[in-house]
Amino acid sequence: PEDARTRDLSGEAARAAFAQMGNAHDSTWNQASPHPLMHRTETLDYGIVLEGEIYLVLTDSETKLGPGDIVVQRGTDHAWANRSDRVARMAFILLDGSFDPALKSVISHP
Repeated sequence: PEDARTRDLSGEAARAAFAQMGNAHDSTWNQASPHPLMHRTETLDYGIVLEGEIYLVLTDSETKLGPGDIVVQRGTDHAWANRSDRVARMAFILLDGSFDPALKSVISHP
């Protein structure tokens, strides 16, 4: 479950958290971000909720997901938020990809 320490992360702390996972450049946090752990990767991801509930946070919306729900992420800016008091378990399948050059030129990472 997410706690206040996660919700209150600074941009620097968020980027440091991604750096610890070897993905410092994936953080897309900025002052307008709806969640401090917003990120974007050049992958095609399948996320399957196995247990609990979790929110998929996008730049302009969010969706509450539960067991059996499946999300397909295609390089969108997003974060995951477990706002419950229980563990949420997910399975992820990530496939390597690359942004279209026209799309990549409008993507700005801090």
